[in-house]
Amino acid sequence: MSFAPIPAPVRQRALDWHGDRGGDWVAALPGTVTGLAAAWDLHPAGAPFAGGTTAYVLPLDRADGTPAVLKIDLRDSDNRAEPTALRAYDGDGAVRLLEYDPDSGAMLLERARPGTALLDHEFPGVSERHAVRERFAIACDLFRRLWRAPVPAADYPEPPSADDLLKGWAEHFDTAAGQSPDVAKELALGVELCDALADADEIGIANRDNHLSNVVTAVREPWLLIDPKPVLAERAFDGGYFLFKQQFHCPLGGTELLHAVADGLGADLERVRAWAMLTTVAQIADAGSAADREAYTSVLRAIERA
Repeated sequence: MSFAPIPAPVRQRALDWHGDRGGDWVAALPGTVTGLAAAWDLHPAGAPFAGGTTAYVLPLDRADGTPAVLKIDLRDSDNRAEPTALRAYDGDGAVRLLEYDPDSGAMLLERARPGTALLDHEFPGVSERHAVRERFAIACDLFRRLWRAPVPAADYPEPPSADDLLKGWAEHFDTAAGQSPDVAKELALGVELCDALADADEIGIANRDNHLSNVVTAVREPWLLIDPKPVLAERAFDGGYFLFKQQFHCPLGGTELLHAVADGLGADLERVRAWAMLTTVAQIADAGSAADREAYTSVLRAIERA
């Protein structure tokens, strides 16, 4: 099988964000793809998808005609354990992991069809506000189903733990406070939240990248999760990034959003709030401009008041 070139935006992000390591990944892709296509008896079914941030994602068909997707990530601490989560889900609410290559991290995945993102799904005959509420309910119901005990296996990376993330964030916020005195108060709050959220009572596979574009339409189930970034954490963790992202972009927010997410996840409301606030502080710490810091600070206050 001839190599379908990596989409230009994915290639550029790999080089811009990861430098020499990104260049090595780009250079190795043709050999990796053609080798796995031969080993797994795969046949071309279209051009690579352009939407992957730093992932090569190619539609293929298996020898028996089953539609599949070959996904090769530029591995990092966020995405390294994606196959571990997908193996644990075993197709229950998420795309099924069909094959896994530990050496490259490549995954052969079930192809969700039609694959429309929940963010773009239409709900005919209802208002946009009602459609937004429907999207929240669908997403949170799926996130709640997916949270489960980890399933250790040889050759599969262990996901990072929430406690490890909290320790790293606390150190990062301390450093960032000295460089950004205008948000020192917010970063100090982040350190307090890190301490308050440590040592949760119950731990399972949570996801640090829950959002409406990572839930897609399918045939086997109405909705399937794609692209998990697993963390060993409590249920409330699943609400952190999801609530932050909705508060930042969505027409609904505040108290209604917080209650919808906490109730949908079956998680403690105050711990969902705390994880969302902490996620927002992390955005503040890494913001590239004063305008971004101001926007994220507004989100932080909205979640705090909700």
